[in-house]
Amino acid sequence: MHLPQIEHSQSNMTLSGQAEAVEPRDRGYILRIARLIGWLVIGAILVWRIVVMGMAEYYAREAPEEALAWEARHSLALRNQGERLLAGAPERATQLLQESLWQNPADGRTYALLALLRERAGNVDAARQLMERASLLAPRLWPVQLEIAAFWLRQRELERAVQSWDTALQMQRALSKEIFPALLGIAEYPSLRPVLHPLAQSAPAWWPAFFTYAAVNTAQLETLRDLYHAAGETTATTEERRAFISRLQREGHWLEAYFTWLNALDEAALQGLGNLFNGHFEQPLSNGGFGWHFKRPRGVEINTAPTYGMEGKRALRVAFLGQRVRFQHLSQPLLLPPGRYQMEGNVRLDNLETTKGLRWVVSCLTPAQPRLAASEYFVGASLWRRFNFSFDVPKEECAAQLLRLELEGRAPADFEARGVAWFDSLAIGRITESTLARNSAPSD
Repeated sequence: MHLPQIEHSQSNMTLSGQAEAVEPRDRGYILRIARLIGWLVIGAILVWRIVVMGMAEYYAREAPEEALAWEARHSLALRNQGERLLAGAPERATQLLQESLWQNPADGRTYALLALLRERAGNVDAARQLMERASLLAPRLWPVQLEIAAFWLRQRELERAVQSWDTALQMQRALSKEIFPALLGIAEYPSLRPVLHPLAQSAPAWWPAFFTYAAVNTAQLETLRDLYHAAGETTATTEERRAFISRLQREGHWLEAYFTWLNALDEAALQGLGNLFNGHFEQPLSNGGFGWHFKRPRGVEINTAPTYGMEGKRALRVAFLGQRVRFQHLSQPLLLPPGRYQMEGNVRLDNLETTKGLRWVVSCLTPAQPRLAASEYFVGASLWRRFNFSFDVPKEECAAQLLRLELEGRAPADFEARGVAWFDSLAIGRITESTLARNSAPSD
């Protein structure tokens, strides 16, 4: 009779148990939804922030005012907008630049721009302090270094300007087109030239290129001479020495050029000294000073190489590849005192085909360049054999001479050549009366 009540009670208990079991699950579900919504909100904020910063960064350089509309505290946009207002609204420019420094206190360019404003306002002491700060913070930013150099020039502090130019050139070698003429302008004044001596002594990577520029463009040889000796002759690079010697030769200072070149030779090279240097071709072709000068025109190969029958380890090889070329591309300057000389050497021809031939020519190194003598024509094929010819060096207007290997001809077709000429053991000796007597004496 009481079963319905029992069933009803059990049913209530079951429903109550289910309710108790469902309630924790619903709470966890809500928490998970809440967390998900929170992450979505945070993500949306981050995405929006990225968009804002990206747009600000995009406009900061070209349209800083628009960039500031996206991000009012963007340091680059503040700086660039301030720079645009330097001339027209200096007070607003100062405010923007100071705000930029609040956001990025390590920006050297901002300090430099503030320095310009202080300078224009007549507050030179503040400008100097700001420029010094800019130099410390932007040692690798060449545009800032150029602005700093211009400031120190206006303040007539040449040493500081040169230091900034040095820093800029080390970062950007292409600035040489702008800075080298300014440095040379300083060097041309004897009273200002000592400012460049520390650079000559420390020799930054760009200095040899500047010295070469000065060697070509300076109006005064003394300018170049002073810069060369400021660093000390023993520390000059090969590039600097070659440029200095070339300028000395061009101006006719042959002895100074010769001793400058001589002082740089090592022991092995000194063994090749004589009236003709490196005539055995055991040393590399130096292409400078009083050694062998050469160019490689199209269709000609010039080098030294081992070959059969030579004296020593190497011989000169000049190979013609069948193209038309007015060959005068191997030479050596000489310093022969007035007198009579004989040049001799060994030659071997490997099927050298040309209209007239190849020959050695000696001329005076003067504007007129009169020819003193020439060897026989070398053409055809031969084993190693000896050749020689004599010439006279006059007393007047022939302080230096040039020995040059030339392909002779008149018509264009004469300068087509094919084959190889080898030379070895070249020497130039002075002919004296005792030499003539010795050569003319009968042999036993």
